[in-house]
Amino acid sequence: MSESVVWTAPDMWSMHTRVVSARTRLRVLIDRTTVVGRLTGWEGAAADAARSAVVGTAAELSTRADVLGRIADVLARAGDDRAALSRWDPTDRAGALVELDRTVAEDLTRAGGDESPEPAPTRAAAVLDVANRARMAEDRERLVVAERDLSARLDDAAFGGAFSNVDAGLAETRRRLAAVDALIEVLARPERRLVHYEAGARRTLAAVSVGDLDGADRVAVVVPGAGTTVAESIARHDGETAALVTEAGALSPGSVTAGVSWLGYEAPQWNTELFEPGRSVASTAPAAAGAPALVGVLEALGDRRHGGDAPEVTLVAHSYGTVVAARAIEAGAPVDAVVVMGSPGWSDRAAAAAPGPVHVAEAAWDPVADLGRFGPDPSERPETEALDTAGTVGHADYLEPGSVSARAVAEVVAGVPSPPAPRTVDLADVARFVLGML
Repeated sequence: MSESVVWTAPDMWSMHTRVVSARTRLRVLIDRTTVVGRLTGWEGAAADAARSAVVGTAAELSTRADVLGRIADVLARAGDDRAALSRWDPTDRAGALVELDRTVAEDLTRAGGDESPEPAPTRAAAVLDVANRARMAEDRERLVVAERDLSARLDDAAFGGAFSNVDAGLAETRRRLAAVDALIEVLARPERRLVHYEAGARRTLAAVSVGDLDGADRVAVVVPGAGTTVAESIARHDGETAALVTEAGALSPGSVTAGVSWLGYEAPQWNTELFEPGRSVASTAPAAAGAPALVGVLEALGDRRHGGDAPEVTLVAHSYGTVVAARAIEAGAPVDAVVVMGSPGWSDRAAAAAPGPVHVAEAAWDPVADLGRFGPDPSERPETEALDTAGTVGHADYLEPGSVSARAVAEVVAGVPSPPAPRTVDLADVARFVLGML
C-alpha cells in the first residue's frame, strides 16, 4: 500500500460533516445579514452606502458558502471512493490510492476556485482503471524482456531446456503475456475500464467493466465457470457482457446500466488440475478461494453513501461460477437479484440467503445443469424461477447475443423479468431421479 495516503474513508466523511455544518452556519449568517440590508427607515447617502455594503457582504458570504458546498461534495465522494477501493483492492496492489490522492487534490483545488468538480457520484472505477493499466503496461514490458531472455537461453540449452525448466518458464511467460495482450485488445473497446488486474498464483486474474460503472443505476456482474482464462476467454465474455448491458439498458429507459466481466478467481481448468483436490472442478475449494474477492466487489458496488443510491446489482453466474456465487451469497454479499445458468447445484444456504427468487436458466441438453454436484438442481427448487431458454442448446451459449436466454437475463438485470417460464424435464433429470431411487 502506498505510504503517501494516510486518510481513510471515515476521515473524509467526518470532514464532510464538519464542512456541511460550517456551510449551514454561514447560510444562517447570510440570512441575518440580508435582513439587516432590508431594514426600513434608512435615509440619505450614508444609509445607501451602508445598505450597499451589507448587500455586498452577503453576496461575498454566499460565494464562500458555495465554495464550502463544493468542497463538501468532494470530501463525500472521496470517502465513497476510498471505501469502494478498499473493497475492490484491499491491499492496494494496483497503487490506486496514489491516483485517488491526485484526483482528490485536483478536485479540491477546483472546488476552491470557480470550477466545480465533475458531477459523477463516485470515481472508484476510473481511479482503478488508471492504476491497473499502468501496472499492466509495466508487466508487459517486463514479460517481453523475460520472453526474449528465456528464448535465447532455450536456444543455447542442451536438450531444449528440459533439465533446467527454461522451457516451462518460457511457456509460463508467454501465457502471462497472452493474457495481457488479450486485455489490451478488449480495453481498446469503448467504455471499458480495467477494475481488477492481478498476477494470480497460476494465471492472470482480471475484471473489465463496460458502461459507466461509477454512475450506473443497474449493474450486472458476470461470473464465468470452469475452463475460463483471461487469455482465452476475456474477449468473448466482454462481448457477451456488453450485449447484455445494451439490451438491459434498452429495457430500462432512463437508467444507466453497466456490467462487469469478472474473471477475478482462478477458475478450475480441464487439465491436470482435475486431479488436484484444491483446484479440481469437482471440488468447492476453488470457489471458496475466489468467493471473498467476489464479495468485495459486490460490497464495493454497494458502498455509495453520499453520492447517491447504490445501483441495483444482478449477479449473473454460469456453470462453476454459480458455485462461487453461492459461496459469496452465503457470506452475505449484497445483491438485488441472482441469475444462475447451467448450474451444477445450488446450496441450501445460498437459497436461504438469496434476495428473493433465484432466476434459473437451464438449456436443453445441458449435462452440467443436471449434475446436482454442489447442491440440488436449482431448476427443481420450489423457490426458484425458470427463465426462457428456447433455442439454446448445451452448456456454453446462454448469453449468446440475440438469443432468447440472453434476453431473459437482460430482463432480470433491467428489473423487468418476464413471468417464470414453464419448468421442463429432460432425460438427464429422469436419469438422476431413477438413480436416486436405486
